[in-house]
Amino acid sequence: MRSPEDVKSDLIQLIRESQAVSPQLANRLDEMRRWIAQKKSGLLMRKRYVMQLLEELIADASVWLSLQQLSQEDKNTELAGLSTPERYWYRDLFPAWFNEKDPKLHIWKKNLMAGNFQGNDAAFINKICLGLENGGCETLNPFIADLSMATDLIASGTQKSPLCVQVTSVRDNLSTDKQVQWQETLEHWGIVRGLFISFNPSQVQVNAKVTLIIQLNSDLLPEQCYLKASVDNL
Repeated sequence: MRSPEDVKSDLIQLIRESQAVSPQLANRLDEMRRWIAQKKSGLLMRKRYVMQLLEELIADASVWLSLQQLSQEDKNTELAGLSTPERYWYRDLFPAWFNEKDPKLHIWKKNLMAGNFQGNDAAFINKICLGLENGGCETLNPFIADLSMATDLIASGTQKSPLCVQVTSVRDNLSTDKQVQWQETLEHWGIVRGLFISFNPSQVQVNAKVTLIIQLNSDLLPEQCYLKASVDNL
């Protein structure tokens, strides 16, 4: 993990670089800078997920700004060299995040700084991504997509069409309410292809079953679809 002072310095530099390219990105970066500006380094070093988010944001903003400096032909070449989830993130979802209002931003900033975000499902999601990649899929799990876009991971199969996936355990699944909120969140960000999976954590081989559902639907779902699925049905 990098030092808080380095992170603050990088944010300031990126704000300067982005002002002429995208004032919206500059504004969002400055909002994140102000979030930590008065926090002491010792405190921030203890805020693991705050630092993880900011380091990922700096990396994403740097990549996006680098792409904007290219000619359209070179930009298309660079995007073509990315995986499908990466291309979808940098071309569509990441710019949507800093160009549009984020209804969840103030909530997760407060929770992250208060230490209320535990990242309990991170290891599980990483196992799912590894299983998908071993099966020939491409994956990406941006922290911002998790916090703001109801998306634990972005997957794509042989059809090279991105699929935004949220996975939730049955004990966290508040009936239809969470599913409705999930779809509303995807619609807000212009995400038209989504998969909501609920599962019972006590079920045997749950990792393999979740992975299979995602792998199958990454190719089978139409270009515009919000599907709710349950591991219990397998």
